Amino acid sequence: MTESITGAELLARSIATEGVRLVTTVPTPRLQPLLDAFRKIGAVQLVEARNETAAAGIADGYIRCSRRRAAVLTDGYGRALSQMSGVTNAWADKIPLISLALCDNREPDHNKGVDRYRFDQGAAFRAVTRHRIRLVHPEGIPAAIKKAARDTAGGRMGPAHIEIPAGLLNRTIPYREGLLPPSDAFPDRPLEPARLAGNSASIEKAVSLLREARRPLIFCGAGVKASSAVKEVLGLIEKQQIPAAMTMAGMGAIPVSHPLSLGGPSYAAGEVFHVAIKKADLVLALGTSFGGLEGFGLPPLWSKKICFIHVDLDPLQLGLNVLPEVSIRGDIKTVVSRLRQSLKKDGFAGKPEWEPWRRLLSNLKDGRKKRLEKNAHLKTENIHQGLLCHQVSQIITGEDEAVMVIDGGNTPLYAAMYAPDIRPDQVIFPFGMAALGSGLAYAIGAQLASPKKRVIVFTGDGSFLYNIQELETIRRLELPITILINNDGAWNMIRAMQDMFYARNFVGTDITGVDHLQITAGFGIRAERVNRIEAVPAAYRRARDHRGPAVIDCITDKVNTPDSLISFALVEFQGVLKYFSPLLFLKSMWLMRDGGIKRMLYLVSYITRALLQINPGARRKKA
Repeated sequence: MTESITGAELLARSIATEGVRLVTTVPTPRLQPLLDAFRKIGAVQLVEARNETAAAGIADGYIRCSRRRAAVLTDGYGRALSQMSGVTNAWADKIPLISLALCDNREPDHNKGVDRYRFDQGAAFRAVTRHRIRLVHPEGIPAAIKKAARDTAGGRMGPAHIEIPAGLLNRTIPYREGLLPPSDAFPDRPLEPARLAGNSASIEKAVSLLREARRPLIFCGAGVKASSAVKEVLGLIEKQQIPAAMTMAGMGAIPVSHPLSLGGPSYAAGEVFHVAIKKADLVLALGTSFGGLEGFGLPPLWSKKICFIHVDLDPLQLGLNVLPEVSIRGDIKTVVSRLRQSLKKDGFAGKPEWEPWRRLLSNLKDGRKKRLEKNAHLKTENIHQGLLCHQVSQIITGEDEAVMVIDGGNTPLYAAMYAPDIRPDQVIFPFGMAALGSGLAYAIGAQLASPKKRVIVFTGDGSFLYNIQELETIRRLELPITILINNDGAWNMIRAMQDMFYARNFVGTDITGVDHLQITAGFGIRAERVNRIEAVPAAYRRARDHRGPAVIDCITDKVNTPDSLISFALVEFQGVLKYFSPLLFLKSMWLMRDGGIKRMLYLVSYITRALLQINPGARRKKA
């Protein structure tokens, strides 16, 4: 080791020492000393993105697929703030992303002056990070990075933001023994959740409530996947014969086809999910914060009489939206194992009186599946999104090493409604916050983390345009990512609501006339367009055999609407409910008849069965 060391060298080596294996960046002259330091040690892969927003998403996608650390590094000021949407989504989904950004050498003036370079950059990240620090002196760098890594990967996973005064990179200090580990000591540090066992008294109370329940439901969130608890949760479901649902973020936590599964995640399961959350008397919630995509766990969609048992590793999630009867702060895998042990003590394996409850939900699930199949085969001018999702499902389930990244508005809803049986590690659905258009970035990260796997992006046409510049990154890195575009020529989540609730007062939703093939060709990437469902499998095979990046532009029907959007609109788009007019809604339904009476009846059926919960015969049918 030399007699002196620069701040840049200290920072690069400290980051590598904490197990960071990927750093994404958009290079600038001020960053050059640090980039050179990373290249010198060779333990960290540097990936250049085309903008800072995508750089954060790439690092996040890498973490999700590899369970290894990654960091995003940008210059300061506006470039640092461009990380915000990526960092915010990592915060919402509890991803331990390390955000690094240069800042002014002078202390922030907290907006008391007029020097725009001295604004409090770190304050902007305060609400969406678990840990924040501004480096001051080179000697403090190793300890600061170590603390950031520790604080963001413990019981409360989430991102850290580290501000680096630009002048610190070139400052030199004498090297002393013990300042850093040897140059070859960059250990692999897989990310593992803290295996907190949970409070014993709370677990026993939860067991007592489960035994007394009349209509229990298990609700699986992303925390089940993060904890690698799928096997344990399925064991609990099967042994106790308790029906189970998934959140949107928990997609893949339990097989859709499992007899005790409600089907697709959240609203996508249609009437079975709505009946379950209205009729259940007890819900065991595992690793979920009850976000808007699940109706917040609150009325009017959820019953106010439900007794909740809430298990989560993050104490801030407990009681955030629902008030649980029992809160258990603990690791899902460990707590569920303890619940199973306690239930096993006296041989408890569910109750005979739960059978009608299971039969009701099973019958509703079967009816939902038949209605979706019937709707997907309606005659349409272009490809029906339901049939397209069937083809995507066959692609994913037909390739054991495939990973699907879902992006868009209606596209994720369709994917969830027609969801295939996928493993937890086969899907990335970054829908915590601010994720629209992040599909390309997450796919790049997923492919870098899993070079032997086939990464497939299923995205809407609007969301595809958000980070389209990253096609250059995909081509430059020669990543064999296949991108399937659900191209209906509209911001169709918004357009569909204008269609359903506002009598076709379409405002700002048309994006026809965009030639994705010409755009893609400009990046040097193979692309083709299909407008018949029969052509999709062959198009995918050609993309796969190409062994490089490829785009398949699937022309889909603009008038189709995912029925579960109605539930989503009523909860997430608060203005829809606030300004809801029954007369305008009826007029909207009437106007829909020119798109086909069957299409109109399909949406009316969802309202009747899911929201009004009129399901004649569902209790009497045999499961």
